[in-house]
Amino acid sequence: MEKRKNLQPFILFLSVFLPLPFFGQDTIPVLQAEAENNITTDTVIPQDSPKESRIFEPVASSIDTTQKINYWTITSQTGEMIPAVPDTALTDYFNRTNAEGTGISVAYLGNLGLPMESRVFFEREDRSEFLFFDPFWAYAKRPDKFLFINTKVPYTNVSYQTAGSRQTKEERLQALLTLNSGKKLNVGTHVDYLYGRGFYNSQAAKHTDWVFFSNYLSDRHRLHLFINPSSYTNAENGGLDNDNWISHPEQMDSRPTQPREYGTKFGNTWNYNKGFRAFLNYRYNLGFERDSTFIPVSSLIYTADYTKKSRRFYAQDTANVNAFYNYTDYLYPLRKDKTPNDSTSYDSFKNTFALSLREGFSDWAKFDLTAFITHEFKNFTMMGTIPDTINIEPDTVVAFPSYKKNLNSLYIGGELAKQNGKILRYSAYGSLGLSGYNAGDIHLSGNIETRIPFLKDTASIKANACFKNLSPTFYENNYISRYFKWNNHFEKVNKTHIGGELNIPHTKTKLGVGVENIKNYIYFDKDGYPKQYGDNIQVIAATLQQNFRLGALSWDNQLVYQKSGKQDIIPLPDVCVYSSMYLQFKIAKVLTIQMGANAHYWTKYKSPAYEPATQQFKLQDETETGNYPLINGYINAHLKQTRFFIEYYNLGAMFISPPDYFSIPHYPVNPPGIRMGLSVDWIN
Repeated sequence: MEKRKNLQPFILFLSVFLPLPFFGQDTIPVLQAEAENNITTDTVIPQDSPKESRIFEPVASSIDTTQKINYWTITSQTGEMIPAVPDTALTDYFNRTNAEGTGISVAYLGNLGLPMESRVFFEREDRSEFLFFDPFWAYAKRPDKFLFINTKVPYTNVSYQTAGSRQTKEERLQALLTLNSGKKLNVGTHVDYLYGRGFYNSQAAKHTDWVFFSNYLSDRHRLHLFINPSSYTNAENGGLDNDNWISHPEQMDSRPTQPREYGTKFGNTWNYNKGFRAFLNYRYNLGFERDSTFIPVSSLIYTADYTKKSRRFYAQDTANVNAFYNYTDYLYPLRKDKTPNDSTSYDSFKNTFALSLREGFSDWAKFDLTAFITHEFKNFTMMGTIPDTINIEPDTVVAFPSYKKNLNSLYIGGELAKQNGKILRYSAYGSLGLSGYNAGDIHLSGNIETRIPFLKDTASIKANACFKNLSPTFYENNYISRYFKWNNHFEKVNKTHIGGELNIPHTKTKLGVGVENIKNYIYFDKDGYPKQYGDNIQVIAATLQQNFRLGALSWDNQLVYQKSGKQDIIPLPDVCVYSSMYLQFKIAKVLTIQMGANAHYWTKYKSPAYEPATQQFKLQDETETGNYPLINGYINAHLKQTRFFIEYYNLGAMFISPPDYFSIPHYPVNPPGIRMGLSVDWIN
């Protein structure tokens, strides 16, 4: 009987998204171009997942002067230009504005702007040097993910979304303004302001992200500039003190009228992350004139990359004693005084010099060949420590001395790429740590793609492989605070990954497979401390993306099947699904409407918990989440240069019982409610 209850949400999910009209009839693949739903004339290419290589795309040798606006990204090492296009698709626009829309399946703290982790293992990146920023990967701006622009006319885009009442309002405003001064110089700014008050107690989030960018492109000189000051502030509540507030409210003694009145483990406690990044890439091309066209032969490259980040964990006590104090009595045995007030900072300056031989300047130059050398200086500052033998009175505020550590690293490496072939493209990358903290580190990766005729179209087959032997990050080995202290001597982490992908545009089918073997994997245990598992762990995954259309009815699907060889170390749901079904039609030939419902679903597993004192996801073995479809109803619309939507979020909570809409243990997603969004382009 219990098994049948557990299957009810899955059966409901199938009943909603596997309607009878799709069986017993021929399904018609989606042949209509996505450009019909675009604001601009560019064709939309979905952004790569965080872990996916982006070097399959051809390297831009020049700007397409026939386009009003050109977009591209750059590689962070050498500044290679990779053609790209903005996210201007109507389909799934509303979903991409939600936290759930940042990946196929993500685990997060319930409110927009709060820390998150992908449930799909191959979407996760390696930990960065400043791991406190890692949970904000979906919001952070990076030069290798940012769209640089060259435009013939001034271009502005403004996007706004909102949800909730005055007390719980969730808002995000994004604005882009860019223009050219002549054909060669472009300047612009992008602002991303997010403010979510939170539907639950002490759950607010506030992000301020500015990007000032510029590029100068000529035959001889290429320059890219990226400056990004940012701050991410979020309240911490430790999750609900009783999950029955959501799943079985009838069992609670009190009956609050608003979710903000539900009990939480603590409140009025904050994490404040502040960052600044300045990135400059300059390339001088050597070459010759052929038929009045400049042909680059080689390039001299310099990249400067400065990063500064800091993090503070603190509480603001009021007349009442913060519940965090009692909570920390047993959770954080190292606590020296009552006031949470941890801080740490990091800065890095990286210089890269490279020499590149360009593809195509001669018949024998069949590929790009680049060699580089990189030096990085890193500085870490943490709270100092005091002898455990000192007797400190409970109400005494202790001044902690600071602890500083400077590290240097020197790398050499190279890249080989053939990106302009019509049938075969390939690339290879390799780097070796010569000296300093990362001496002996190895990173090798390779990709190959071929295209074959298929159903009057062209299908592509890709294969990729990667080998990494990397030193643990500084914070994985060393950390000092009022609540945690560790001094580890972890071994290098060894990762071997092999994968492939089949893409058939004619049938809108994309199938991918991958396997990764990890030795010396570093994770955070149930107590919130980093640990290393010395043996091998293998993770396998298969992904399927399949879209259908039957007349005005569309059905878009993404499915991931994955298996962890050590579920108690790398817990993963076996299946993650995203499915969206909608009717698409036009009104008065100018207003496109998509009306339907979507759902996110994952099988039950012991999801990692969240540790606010380090902002890391850690293991837990008490609570399972999943087997509950998060269903939303929506109307998407497109009129000329405007997209807008209205969505009823978490619709399933109104008829699924019990409504276990927890994203991770003790952190529910937002309750049912209306969300709205708008995006407008101005091309003058």
